[in-house]
Amino acid sequence: MNYINEIVQLCIDALKMGSLPIGCVIVNGSGNIISKGRNAIHESNFSGYPVFGNSIAHAELNALVSMKRIPDNMEISDYVIYTSMEPCVMCFGAIYMSGIRNVVYGMKDGVGGGLNLYGVTEYYGKKKINIVQNKKLEKMQAVLFGFMRDKDYINRGGLWQTYLSMYSEEYKIAEQLRKNEIYGKLLAGTMNASQFISVVEKFICDLNK
Repeated sequence: MNYINEIVQLCIDALKMGSLPIGCVIVNGSGNIISKGRNAIHESNFSGYPVFGNSIAHAELNALVSMKRIPDNMEISDYVIYTSMEPCVMCFGAIYMSGIRNVVYGMKDGVGGGLNLYGVTEYYGKKKINIVQNKKLEKMQAVLFGFMRDKDYINRGGLWQTYLSMYSEEYKIAEQLRKNEIYGKLLAGTMNASQFISVVEKFICDLNK
């Protein structure tokens, strides 16, 4: 199953709703998606995700809260949580306490990222957690994040400045895609995740020629 397409679509859905374009899926030991979540911090109405309309309505938290009871023949330690952006301190703590032992993330969060908590204290070193960064997911998230430049809230806590220092090339791509009306198509719902990924990959390929 193409988890990246699923996650990017969740990012796009969040973008369309006025929230940060961050998405997350949880996959069981058989490779099936059993839970999804997206950022919903700027939404006042319930749209399928249990946590919304406040600063803790993060993608990972929504995916974790939406999980059903673990079947007797499954081990949650075999589950994998895929998230488009590095989990914050709150979300990494929730992931750690959930029993999930595998984290795959995309874009680094230079302000609120919480993966550096792992191993810092005795408690956060007891469980073995496998942490992997997915470069394709990183690229897609960083380009989507570049569309946020006109949002007032993005400047809080130095998030936007840190993003620009870490992902200047992806921001330039986002600006060009905005000029090419890709951003407008995402907001209008006339472009899906698969199409967006293809456009970004083609754009990057053309730049490298």
